[in-house]
Amino acid sequence: MKSVLYLVLLLFVAASTKAQDNSVQAFSLKEAVDFALKNNNDAKNAALGIDEAKARNLEIVSTGLPQISASLDYNYNFKTPLIPSLSKIFSDTSSATSKVFSYMAQTDTNVRNLLYQSSVEGKDQKISFVLPHSLSAGLQVSQLIFDARYLFGIKATKDLLKTSRLSKEMSDQEVRYSVTKAYYQAQAAQSSKGLLSENLKLIQKLLFETRKIYEEGLIEELDVNRLELIESNLQSQINLHNQLAEVALSNLKFQMGMPLTNTIILKDNMDELRSSLNLVADNKFDVTQRVEYSLLDVAIRLKGYDIAQKKSYYYPSLVGFLSYGWAAQTEKFADIFKTTTDYYPDGDTRKRSPWFDQGMVGFSLKIPIFDSGQKLAQVRQAKIEQQKSKNDFEHFKEGADLQFRVAQSSLNSAIADEANTQKSVALSEKIFNKNQIKFKEGVGSSFELVQSEQDFVTNQLKKIQSTVNLLNAKADLDKAMGIK
Repeated sequence: MKSVLYLVLLLFVAASTKAQDNSVQAFSLKEAVDFALKNNNDAKNAALGIDEAKARNLEIVSTGLPQISASLDYNYNFKTPLIPSLSKIFSDTSSATSKVFSYMAQTDTNVRNLLYQSSVEGKDQKISFVLPHSLSAGLQVSQLIFDARYLFGIKATKDLLKTSRLSKEMSDQEVRYSVTKAYYQAQAAQSSKGLLSENLKLIQKLLFETRKIYEEGLIEELDVNRLELIESNLQSQINLHNQLAEVALSNLKFQMGMPLTNTIILKDNMDELRSSLNLVADNKFDVTQRVEYSLLDVAIRLKGYDIAQKKSYYYPSLVGFLSYGWAAQTEKFADIFKTTTDYYPDGDTRKRSPWFDQGMVGFSLKIPIFDSGQKLAQVRQAKIEQQKSKNDFEHFKEGADLQFRVAQSSLNSAIADEANTQKSVALSEKIFNKNQIKFKEGVGSSFELVQSEQDFVTNQLKKIQSTVNLLNAKADLDKAMGIK
């Protein structure tokens, strides 16, 4: 029984370990960039921007296609509109109807009596030509025949989509740039942490040997204390760099669009990242390679379309339409959907429906005549906006050239600084090794050993930082040149 439980426990631990291993992801720089281009929030929004532009283009195109609409209207006249009674109309002696009936009344007693009786009975009588319940339904088809604004809108759709794609490209470039620099910084923090840990092991070994020598009475306690101080300082530096490494990794995960709780491992070390740089590439600057150049160029064209569209407000527009509908009026709502039968003296019958249909076809022509200068003001504003875009374009070209020169100068400086730090590391390592040998042989002081060790560690950290500066400077130059 115990063996079975032990086996189950081992399987559970193995499964847990495997699950933990699966949660750890290792990334090279390229893999980190590819991951970010799919998961970074800005990259995802830029991709949605393309879909949004496609939908916007469809909206523009569809305005010139047939439009079909249906309508259903119900009205209940709880107070129907009234008009004067027929008797009041007939009492108007000036009307032709009254004159005719007056003439007939002079020769026909029946007409005279009928008019008299009608006037007595209809003193306050009023009639309405509207029934309480009415229901109407209809279909309408309209088609834009000519509108200059629509024509310019169609021309602009291609550039609208191109703008969104260029924006996506620029967003991807920014994501690539941010992830690259975050990867460099995270790997530098990891390297610094590892470097200090290796130095700590070396100092701990030396401290152990020094204590043995002190116990034999061959050196002073001061020598031991100085090495203990080095150990303490290194431990403090390691703790600090551990925190910096965690922050750098968190920043990298944030730039990648990865949850901060995930665990990642960096595949590319500093030497691999450094060796991947191509520092002998042709650094001839061409501003047209920048995404911003194409984006601003398209923006100027779009402003031109906007000017043309506003000018087209002076042109007429023509729309054709076709409508067909049905309407019914009844005394009661339930009678709207009923069919009645009318009987005639000759024995004939007719089925009657309260519904009557109607149709209409036509066109609407609108011709602008005078708007007190409103459209002219809109055209002027559009021209000003286009000129501002042109000014921004020229400013960008000058700024891009300056950015390239600064980035190129920074790269040259970073190359020289890295070479100097390499020499400093080699020299400080040589001095530290000699002082270490002299100290072990009893001919060197612990003070010299401590000082040389501190110089060695400092120069090693400077070397890592100089490599990071070089990597960042190359990334800045690639961005300034528009290299993707």
